[in-house]
Amino acid sequence: MNRQIAYALAFTSVVSSSALWSQSDSNASDEILLQVRPRSEWRDGYQRLRQPGEAGALLSMQRTRVTWRHHAEKWEVKLGFQDVRTFGDLTGYSGYGAMAAAESWAAWKPNERTRITAGRQQIAFDNERIVGAVNWSQPGRFHDGIRWDQRTNLGNTTAALAWDAPGGLTRIMAHHVYTTELHRVSLVYFNQLNSQQPDESVATSGFTWTGEKRDSPFSWVLEGYMQAQKAELPTSYMGVLELHAKSDQIGKALIALDWLEGDARGRAFAPFLGTNHRHYGWMDQFYVGIPANGMTDARVHWSKPFKRTEWNARWDVRYHRFYSAEFDAHYADEIDAVVVFTPKKWVKASFGWSVMRGTEAMYESQNRKSTGNGLQNWGWVELNFSPTVALNQIRMQ
Repeated sequence: MNRQIAYALAFTSVVSSSALWSQSDSNASDEILLQVRPRSEWRDGYQRLRQPGEAGALLSMQRTRVTWRHHAEKWEVKLGFQDVRTFGDLTGYSGYGAMAAAESWAAWKPNERTRITAGRQQIAFDNERIVGAVNWSQPGRFHDGIRWDQRTNLGNTTAALAWDAPGGLTRIMAHHVYTTELHRVSLVYFNQLNSQQPDESVATSGFTWTGEKRDSPFSWVLEGYMQAQKAELPTSYMGVLELHAKSDQIGKALIALDWLEGDARGRAFAPFLGTNHRHYGWMDQFYVGIPANGMTDARVHWSKPFKRTEWNARWDVRYHRFYSAEFDAHYADEIDAVVVFTPKKWVKASFGWSVMRGTEAMYESQNRKSTGNGLQNWGWVELNFSPTVALNQIRMQ
């Protein structure tokens, strides 16, 4: 209880101070971002294939965030605290206590093209396949370090350096985006240096190309990445092809193929900081629950708003057919479905269900004992309340 009171007093002090800062800067503004996100999940084979005799589990968790953000002409400060807990648990998430700093950074903007940010922050590039914020999960992902963003006539460039001292990891990231009217090309470089196990240091580089035809409902995404270690191991590769279509009649649809190389040659591709839940099925059997030895994912997505609804509702259905990286084994089939209601800009309700049937080949790949039918389920209900409160400016008369 004393810790909670200390956090509350500290936060109140910071917000009060922001009013004084605004007195000397007529362009300054302050706002409070609040979030309460409870979610209940039915897990029956979620993240890892269920074993014979294992029963499903109902789990309810909540993420609570309180964030203060101060804007000035050349400065910006963000200070946010986060509490993630299972319902009834008094210890908080992963033993870190009931409340901890989620975001805590300051940014300097010397001109309209340059921004330098230092502190704990979220970093996400493109569709978060290589570097992502994992915001779908309750704890999310944050990095401690420094980031530089630069806008030029040739596009937008980002360079970041982050430290994970307990894990012995230093992460060097670079990202550049060039956009035209119909095309977007981005380049990414991600180097993860491991001081505790130098042989596991890995550098990843690649590109994403998004394009479309003028006055056409069709577009495409092409991605390619390569990954190399410091040790004498072969370079591994990853490739993605997506074909998109959208119209008022069909909504949004895509067909896609993702391929991540396995370790047949001694090295498997691994998206260390990717938001893998977004790409490889919501059952999280690949690169989330346990490491994966490469894979091929043939998938179809279809999303469309409901007609005649005042709640801004939409549904999203996805089908995945998973194979081994060598295409010689069929792992699983998965269907993910969700309905989302947004009655207010700051209020959202989501209802989802995922069903996956694993094959004997997938049980063998995970070194798990087969249950006979391989059927796995994950259902969830989530409410998200995230209002923003603008604080009144106080100016000198």
